[in-house]
Amino acid sequence: MQGRCVFFLPVLLLSTGAALAQQPTVIASADDLVRVGIQNNRDLASARARIDEARGQVRQAGVWPAANLDLTGATGEPLGTTGEDQYGVGVSQNFETFGKRGKRIRVAKIGLSSDEADWQDRAAQLAFEIRSSFADLQAQRRKVKVLDQLLDLNRESLRLTTARVKDGDAAPLEASLLQVEISRAAVMRAGAEGRLHSAESEVRGLTGIGTSIQIPDIDPVPSAAVELTELIRRALADRPDLKSARFAEEREIAGISMAKAEAKPDVTVSAGYSRQNSQFDGLYGFTSSGAISPIRDRVDILNFGVSIPLRTPRSGAGNVQSATARASGAKAHREFLERSIPIEVEAAYQRWNTARDSVLTMQSGVIDPSQSNLKIIQEAYKAGQLRLLDVLNQQRQLVDAQLALIDVQADATRSWAELERAVGGNLP
Repeated sequence: MQGRCVFFLPVLLLSTGAALAQQPTVIASADDLVRVGIQNNRDLASARARIDEARGQVRQAGVWPAANLDLTGATGEPLGTTGEDQYGVGVSQNFETFGKRGKRIRVAKIGLSSDEADWQDRAAQLAFEIRSSFADLQAQRRKVKVLDQLLDLNRESLRLTTARVKDGDAAPLEASLLQVEISRAAVMRAGAEGRLHSAESEVRGLTGIGTSIQIPDIDPVPSAAVELTELIRRALADRPDLKSARFAEEREIAGISMAKAEAKPDVTVSAGYSRQNSQFDGLYGFTSSGAISPIRDRVDILNFGVSIPLRTPRSGAGNVQSATARASGAKAHREFLERSIPIEVEAAYQRWNTARDSVLTMQSGVIDPSQSNLKIIQEAYKAGQLRLLDVLNQQRQLVDAQLALIDVQADATRSWAELERAVGGNLP
């Protein structure tokens, strides 16, 4: 399998998801399958929506508290007290103290980074599943081809042998033996064909593509050599789940600071204006024109104030304790990943090395000698030195070896995809 870009795809789609609304009508590689699968997956679409939600939270975290406008009024008319009324207007503004706004923005931004890393981790897991399923599909395709070639060969041999039997140049047993081999190969092919349809359905299910789109048929490409120490270094730097864990720890640590700040009181400053009108019953005076009029009084008042909640150190102690516990849990999870990831990478590396060596051993130590042996035995059979049964036995061994090689190649492809997933980045 080609060790081309795997985890650049989540990053690409994260920034240009809207631009990839149309899936390609032609898929030419496993990378195309991964791209389309990430694009069509609804669970990843839900994760992308959470990223947009986190962006909104970052924006909202920077909003200043809104001012309050108070309009007041009072009158005694409904209760029979005439001439008494009061009206006022006031404005109050809450001022956050101890850097609450900045801390809130920081927590929101870290949360956004954590959600992005979580999306990349899910996309990487889906990419691994698609590549593994595609490896199974390719394996079943190659098995069907091998068995088709075997059937064609045996049917041609049966046709020639039947003609020889009629001419008396061959025993009827040889035709019977070939017919048995044809039936055996047909049963094997039917099983491989069923597994092929199942593997194709799984690939289409993971990628969300319809039957109208052709899945490419490509041969496996040997992967390049890589160093274990470099792989471990890259995994500790690039793994999306480890990044997410580190962001989560950073967010919870910032949450402790924010919880402590939230326990501190804010300051609310207010200012207002009020007008009070009063009428004195039974008291009259003269206006500037000399007319008698009830005595009235008007008072204009400008008021202002500062409000500070009286909080004690225990006011936010519970929130601080909860934030501290969450930070401790996030730290433990991050430390667990940092210890387990090198082990996981080494295990995947060893599996890939074993699978790669098995492919080379099967090809050079089993397939090539078996093909040479079959040619020799066929020549000996034609010369009358061996029986047809000897040819069929060697042919059966070669086919079994070819099917085993296909399984080993598929395992090597899956091992490479697993190694890429363990590292958290594309490998050369």
